Amino acid sequence: MTVFKYELKQLKRNIIIWALSMGGLIFLMLPTYLGFIKGADAFMAEAINNNPLFDALGVSAAFVMTPLGMFGFLNSFAMAAAAIHGMSIAFSSHTKEYANRSAEFLLTKPHSRSKIFWSKVLACTADSLIVGTAYIAGAALAFLTVKGIRIDWPAFLLIGISLVLVELMFVVFGTAAGTFFPNVRTPVLISSCVMFGLFCLNSMSKKINQPVFGYFTPFAFFNTVTIAETGSYQWNYLAWYVFLGAGLLFISCRTFLKKDVIFGG
Repeated sequence: MTVFKYELKQLKRNIIIWALSMGGLIFLMLPTYLGFIKGADAFMAEAINNNPLFDALGVSAAFVMTPLGMFGFLNSFAMAAAAIHGMSIAFSSHTKEYANRSAEFLLTKPHSRSKIFWSKVLACTADSLIVGTAYIAGAALAFLTVKGIRIDWPAFLLIGISLVLVELMFVVFGTAAGTFFPNVRTPVLISSCVMFGLFCLNSMSKKINQPVFGYFTPFAFFNTVTIAETGSYQWNYLAWYVFLGAGLLFISCRTFLKKDVIFGG
């Protein structure tokens, strides 16, 4: 618990900034976009339907023109930001020991390497959950401020939680990357590149209608349209999510326990 509290304390400023940013932005943006679709006409709907951006995201004009659909559309971009956040904090939690020459606690404190590893993972998980909760709360408050709309709240929660789940998967990616490449000095840049590549892979899989590529990118695990229509996640992607996350954490932990401590890299 000592290591967990220390790691969480290091993330305190990060949590406050990201929670306020994610929650505040969705609260301000969602009513604006909802007002936009409420005043849209048939010509605007046709323009949206022929827009390659919506096509790449796998959404139709009819879906985007609904309140839940517009939230799902904005959620796709918020998910990209959350992915960078999740991977970068986990990546940095390992690389900082090498960049700052601060890994001495592995030798001087009575904590096992296993405890240190899982404390870092739990601290990053707590960070992501707090930020995700702020985001969902901001979106819910935004919907409550807009009059004359009806929301499927269970589907809304599933779409909002999907952002948290994707962020947590990128926490796992960041943990694995930090374990195997602890000397990296630019974790945010690497995290941004990984996010962009996987986001593009998701768009490509939708564009060419090849769902198999979706198994290689977390952005495809939780399809907004499917969630809105069925009120649930796709079991095959959910099972793969659990297997992939658990497998990467297991391999990362085993590697962390065996590797040498190098100060300064």
